[in-house]
Amino acid sequence: MSDQSDESPALTPEELDHTHLPEQTMYKISMDAASHFEQGGEDIETYPLAITNEFKLLYFEMAPGATIGWHTHTPAFDEVCLSLSGTARFTLEREDGSHQVLEAEPRESVYVPGGARHKIEAVGDERHEGLVAMPSDPVARVEMLEGASPYRMEDWPVALWVDRKRDEVVEKDDDAVST
Repeated sequence: MSDQSDESPALTPEELDHTHLPEQTMYKISMDAASHFEQGGEDIETYPLAITNEFKLLYFEMAPGATIGWHTHTPAFDEVCLSLSGTARFTLEREDGSHQVLEAEPRESVYVPGGARHKIEAVGDERHEGLVAMPSDPVARVEMLEGASPYRMEDWPVALWVDRKRDEVVEKDDDAVST
């Protein structure tokens, strides 16, 4: 066995020229101070944590028995839902009318493909908490293209919204976000 230094090798060379990069800032978001909106009444609370040009990150809580009803995302709108606590049942409706059903417990995630008609239910006696990563598409649901308006992203109480193309913070909740 060779004698190695306790220091890990640098992942980024020290001589890297940072002049071509925008100013870099990390942000910490406090769930306790973040605002939320309700989907379908008080049983479902959604917290838009971070939005950039590339993705949205949402945290949501569902009371036992609560359901995010049937909806269809646009074809390019894939999402990944990570279960943090409680159990959620994801039901996908196929074109032939058959259903695929998956239950996600804590530390399990479900990939929902773009264009999929699906619903999410909190099952069991425990409140379900989840984290969802999705593209930053202003039209997320096909129903919105057909005139339904379940919500508008512009109305969301976003904790942090960063426009990476213009290198600026569009919206920042100073109570919930710190550097």
